[in-house]
Amino acid sequence: MNTIRDYLENMFLGLPKTNDVESAKEELRGMMEDKYQELKENGKSENEAIGIVISEFGNLDELADALGIKEVMGQKTEFPLVSYERAMNYIEDSRATSPKTALGVSLCILSPVVLLTLLGLYESKIISVREDLLIAIGIFFVISLVAIAISLFIKDSGRLDAYKDLCTDSFRLDYKTEQMVSKIHKQEEPIYKSTVSISVMLYIFSGLPIIVTPLIIENGGIHILAVVVTLIIIALTTYNIISKGGAIEACRVLLQMEEYTIENKSNTTYKTVSKVYWSVVVAAYLGYSFITNDWSKSWIIWPVAGTLFAAVKAIMVR
Repeated sequence: MNTIRDYLENMFLGLPKTNDVESAKEELRGMMEDKYQELKENGKSENEAIGIVISEFGNLDELADALGIKEVMGQKTEFPLVSYERAMNYIEDSRATSPKTALGVSLCILSPVVLLTLLGLYESKIISVREDLLIAIGIFFVISLVAIAISLFIKDSGRLDAYKDLCTDSFRLDYKTEQMVSKIHKQEEPIYKSTVSISVMLYIFSGLPIIVTPLIIENGGIHILAVVVTLIIIALTTYNIISKGGAIEACRVLLQMEEYTIENKSNTTYKTVSKVYWSVVVAAYLGYSFITNDWSKSWIIWPVAGTLFAAVKAIMVR
């Protein structure tokens, strides 16, 4: 049934969303589903039944007069067709680049780890080197890891630049391509959901070292080292979730689901707010961290910003 619904949405893509058009869509949906059930009861396989339904009801130009929407067919916006080969290449390129993107993000999260470790050991009196020297070494690693991460982002973004229009512009898929993408999405979804579930659990547990350590140990250096443990858990968890999300994210883009729906793509306000929001967050994180040198606390900006963005997104795309 989902296949029929998806195909139907594709048929009506580009038509104005008037009451007449929506009524015609519902009427046609009922006709297609009734025919599908009839064929299944007569012993046809799912693929055979869907193929027959689409061959009988798949041409909207022929059905427009009977459905009472012939006049609005002239107002239909024709979206460009994305070929099977391009859709497949996008999925494969996304799958190949996602581990590198995940590595870059993880390196950004890990960038203050060396600095914090040295400060933690210094505060615990485990090492007795000048504090200024330790800070200099730590900042060197911060900048180096961020630089490596940015180089990975630039390299990977070049490979995916050819598909940027799929994220921003509306398009359509033919039946064969949509079936291929839907099949991959269906295969990847359980694995990705399991990954997200485990990652959420680890994100929650990642706060334990920071919360529990001050309760059982009165040592400022150990408290800083607890932050290091938290950052490592967050970095590994983030790597896991991003590296396994490449293919399914590409499928969402191609199927124009969730934030990539045609309605959201035409919402220019949402696009502008998203760019400004994350630019301000990055500037706030780097500015606060370098000015105060308080890297042990500044990372909190990221989970807070992510939670707030979910609220902003819910308001902008409703």
